[in-house]
Amino acid sequence: MQTERIFNIFLYFDAGVATEYGVRHHIIGGSDQKKLAYLLSQIERDHLIARRFRFTRGFTSRKWLAELRLGYQLKYFEEAFSLYRATARPVFCITSVVDGTPVVDKQIGPEPYRGGSVTAIEHWGATPDYLERYISGKVFRFTELIHDDYFKAIRTLFTAKLYVSCSKLLMSCIDTLAFVEYGDVSGNFSKWIDAYVDLRPCNILVVELWEFRNSILHMTNLASRKVLAGKTSPIMPYVGEPRSLPSIAPHLPKPFNLSGLIEAIGGGIGKWGETYNTDSEKLLKFIERYDTTVSDSRVALISAHEIE
Repeated sequence: MQTERIFNIFLYFDAGVATEYGVRHHIIGGSDQKKLAYLLSQIERDHLIARRFRFTRGFTSRKWLAELRLGYQLKYFEEAFSLYRATARPVFCITSVVDGTPVVDKQIGPEPYRGGSVTAIEHWGATPDYLERYISGKVFRFTELIHDDYFKAIRTLFTAKLYVSCSKLLMSCIDTLAFVEYGDVSGNFSKWIDAYVDLRPCNILVVELWEFRNSILHMTNLASRKVLAGKTSPIMPYVGEPRSLPSIAPHLPKPFNLSGLIEAIGGGIGKWGETYNTDSEKLLKFIERYDTTVSDSRVALISAHEIE
């Protein structure tokens, strides 16, 4: 078989951040499997003598995994591939070197890093990879993913007339979306609502919804600390037509239509999702954070196994 130039690529993580990568090339023939096996056999030697190049940005391990998940990794090695005259689809092995110790993270070809190799759990098998199911070409079917992971259960609870549980899960869903958008920072819930959701038809304020979230999730009541202190008006869900809105009484929480809030949040998710199909950097951040979440569809395989 014709020989070709193949590459051991190393990401050097120091104190959790990679600012450099290293490349060591070899020229051999044979199948891709043979070439990969050879690269793996040379890791211990190659990472010490690889030629180093600077990244244009730093990467944490999770940021780098997001790049791999979308198949963006090759663009960061263009300087080295150009120097060594790599083919259009080079065979390579990527290895993270964490504080001087190689940790094999292999990848052949430019294909995105998805599927069972990413989601495998030792002794249990692989859970479904949402990127395989919800990305078609360059289109990310974002609202379909959120519906299947969260809104399907929210609507199921509503249909079953389990309104308190429905409200809890709706608030938890917003928590998740706000985390994915802004990270684990104070105020992300309200910031996400302000950015994407029109609460005017629901006749409630974002500060009131936040206090409802605090009380319904933590204590399953309608009285958060700020409500009890008189700093925020209490609100409570009702179910029915808009014309059946209960009268607002001074001694009772202000009612809001639960179905209307579900629709408002759903509309906000659609608006939010549009931003991910126009901003690749934002999509990378989404993957970095969403990979850490769980959902019914992604744990179903685990629950189906019999615990020995």
